[in-house]
Amino acid sequence: MKISAIIPAWGSTPLLERACAAVRAQTYSDMELIVAAPPADGPQTAIAARLAGLAKAAGEWIAFCDADDWIEPDAIKEMVAAAEREGADCVCCGMYRDGTDGKSVFRPFDREGPSDTYNALVNKIFRRELLEDLIVDASITLGEDLMVTAQAMRKAKKIAVLDRAFYHYCENATSVTHVQNGRKRVEDLARVGAILREAMPESGYDSFHDRVTRDALLLWIRYRLFDRALWRMLRARMKSGLLADPRHGLLKKGALCCAACLFD
Repeated sequence: MKISAIIPAWGSTPLLERACAAVRAQTYSDMELIVAAPPADGPQTAIAARLAGLAKAAGEWIAFCDADDWIEPDAIKEMVAAAEREGADCVCCGMYRDGTDGKSVFRPFDREGPSDTYNALVNKIFRRELLEDLIVDASITLGEDLMVTAQAMRKAKKIAVLDRAFYHYCENATSVTHVQNGRKRVEDLARVGAILREAMPESGYDSFHDRVTRDALLLWIRYRLFDRALWRMLRARMKSGLLADPRHGLLKKGALCCAACLFD
């Protein structure tokens, strides 16, 4: 099966050639590499670039790599083998976090999410149709992976998980995640939450939704304690986002209301 590997890139990306070389060095041969920039007349975000690359992709399966990271030579071969062996629509593996100090830390794939390995697009391959007809806001720069991954994985009939890691996430102090201002971070996360509620309107409440609520509540408390100006600016939006989810039962909604009162 043909794999399209998409690398979003724009502006000055000094490590782009390393990422491209890692894709070209794959031991799986039926591949194409697409380096995609966001449309000139649209938001200049990673998700916009990925969508542009997806529109050009010829593969029936899609893989992603970021321009400052790299993948090991057998990554695609091993993931394709798992897809064929298990009849999966999506294959996930762990990740290595390569620090600026030269140390590399193995992170196994988290099956429940949200978390760094669950959220990421780059440690997975997807059957192409899983990435079609999703609700996507291309202006989002924080949480954009989760926005896509959660929807795509909910569409999958079978997900295969490898207990190995092939993807190297290289820590970079100038990345969007590190330099984004507080207000934009909160607004993006609130928008991602709204999109997931719309895209996955299940009546039940599973561990994934519990973690989303937990992370939102922790963010709420963090800004209340450490950034009062930002808190005052955003508290109404954050509070309504937590309390408006129709999947909350009476007990959970009551607990959140109590938490809201404590931080008003």
